[in-house]
Amino acid sequence: MEIETLGGETAATNADHGFDSEAFREFIRFDVGNGSPLYWHSLGKLYRHPRGAIIADVEALVSNRLVAYDKTTAEAICRTIVLYRDPETHEILQESDGTHIVREYPYIIARFEHQDRRLVIHTEGLSGPHGNGHYGLAQVTNDKVFAHESAGSTFFYWTLFGRVDTPVGKIWFTEAYNASTSPDIMVMNRNGTLPAFAGMGDGLMQTTARCFDDYEELPESLREYVDRHAPEHRAPPKNHAEIAILKEQYLEEEAPPPPRSAPPKKVSEQQVREVVGAYFSSLRTMDVDRLQELFDEDALSWDPVGSPPMRVCDKSTNYFRALSNIFEKMSLTEDDIFVCGNEVAVRWTGVAMLRSKPTEVTFEGASVFEVNDDGLIQSIRSYWDKKALMSRL
Repeated sequence: MEIETLGGETAATNADHGFDSEAFREFIRFDVGNGSPLYWHSLGKLYRHPRGAIIADVEALVSNRLVAYDKTTAEAICRTIVLYRDPETHEILQESDGTHIVREYPYIIARFEHQDRRLVIHTEGLSGPHGNGHYGLAQVTNDKVFAHESAGSTFFYWTLFGRVDTPVGKIWFTEAYNASTSPDIMVMNRNGTLPAFAGMGDGLMQTTARCFDDYEELPESLREYVDRHAPEHRAPPKNHAEIAILKEQYLEEEAPPPPRSAPPKKVSEQQVREVVGAYFSSLRTMDVDRLQELFDEDALSWDPVGSPPMRVCDKSTNYFRALSNIFEKMSLTEDDIFVCGNEVAVRWTGVAMLRSKPTEVTFEGASVFEVNDDGLIQSIRSYWDKKALMSRL
C-alpha cells in the first residue's frame, strides 16, 4: 500500500511559535473539541487562476472528535466531505452519469504534540475519489503552526505545503489557515492545481468556516444533503476499530462509490443537429415564425462577430422580420458541420439578394451555435465580411 508523505518538521526545536500550555489547550478545544463531536461548516468559492473566474461554490463539513488528551499530547479522529455547487443555481455539480462531484475524507487521524513553545501536528487520512474512483492514503506532518493573543482573542495560523505525483502528473498545493476564538472562526485559502473536474491549470479555493457543537444546528440545506446522500458524515468515526474497517473498504480495488442521483439533463447530439439544421432550412425559406421558435427567449446573436450582440427574440427589434424586410433572399447552405457537446461550428455558403435590387451575391462564412439543455439555440456567433457583401449588393 503506497502512502503519500507530505510536510515535515523544519523549525528549530527551540523555536518560539507562541504555544504555552494554555495556548495548546485552547487550540485543541478550538480545533477538535472536548470529546463530543464538533462540526466545522465551511462556505466559499473556487476560482480559476489568474483571471479569477468563479468555477464553483464550495461547501464543506468537517466532523471532529477528541479521543485522547494530556498536558503535552492529544489525538482526534475526524471525517470530511467537500461539495462543489453550481455558482448560479447552487445545485450539486454532477458527472454525466449523475455522480456528484465531491471530495471525501472518510477518516483522518490527527495527533498533536506540544514541544516547548511549538505545536507539531501529525495526520493520516484517506482522500478521494481520485482517478478511476480510487482513494489515496496520506501522512502529513506540520510544525509551522503559530499562536498569539490580541484583544481578548487567541489567533492561530498555519500552512501546509504539498506536491504529489499522480497518474496524470504532479499536482501542488499550499493551504493557509487563519483562525480566531471569540467566536470560533476559521479561514482557509488553498492555492494549487485545480480539481480534475475543473480542467487544466491552477486555482484558488477560499472558504470561511464556523464551528457548531451539535449536528442539528448546522444549516438545514447541508443536513438535507448529508442525511440523503452521505449519512456517515453526520458524525466523525466512533473509534479506531471503525477506522480500520474504513481503511480496508476504501483501499480496495473498488472503493464505495460517491453519492449519485439522476443524471443532469443533457441535450443529445441528434437534438443539436436537428435544431441547427432547422435554423438553416427556415432561413432559406424566410419562415420567420419558425425561426423564432428555435431560440431561447434570451438568445443572443453576434452577426457578424465584432458587431454588438442582438437579442434574437426581442419584440422591439423583430430581428428575423427586419431581416426579411430587407432581403428577398438570405439563403445559407451548410458545407461542413462539426458538433462538440452542445456547440456546433458550421461552415456555410450564402446567397443574398436585396428586395430593392434583384442581384444575387454569393458569399461565405462560418457560425458557432450554442444549444441549451432544452434543445433551443442559446447563442450564435457568425463570422463573415458584412461590409464586403453590402458593397456588392
